[in-house]
Amino acid sequence: MLNQRQATVQAILSTLEARGFEYELNGPTPISEVLTDSDKEQVRSTLFEQFRSGEISYKETFQAKVDDDAELKKYISGLVNNWIRKAKEFNSGNAYVIKNPGSRAHSSDPQLKELMKLMKQVQTTNDEEAISQVQEAITARKAEIKPKQEVSINVEALPEHLKHLV
Repeated sequence: MLNQRQATVQAILSTLEARGFEYELNGPTPISEVLTDSDKEQVRSTLFEQFRSGEISYKETFQAKVDDDAELKKYISGLVNNWIRKAKEFNSGNAYVIKNPGSRAHSSDPQLKELMKLMKQVQTTNDEEAISQVQEAITARKAEIKPKQEVSINVEALPEHLKHLV
């Protein structure tokens, strides 16, 4: 039985091989530059069949998703995209680097979620004052929960005309 990473890597490599492409793991070319949309579709199809036939291991709590075609297909799509981005052997041996660190800092804040819902509601009324008040509350809440990124700046290393900005 394969774990999900092994199964994904194996499915990608066998799909490329079936297309007649020899991919070099940890080579100079990232897999994202090689895989076509039809390759990805074939990989997803292969993984779908492997999940269904029990060739891929997963937790018992995941069984409900395996039994639901739509849920399993969504999961597999994310699984494939995840390992295309994060598997070192598919990215010239380089570790995955987050593109926008901190960009999801407020995605799980319950107060901010409710403020966003409220914003949608007041936008339908076209009440500019209410929209402004809710926007101020959203901005204030984001500032409260924004990840603290303290940066120390060596003022002496800056050009003279920029030193006043520190």
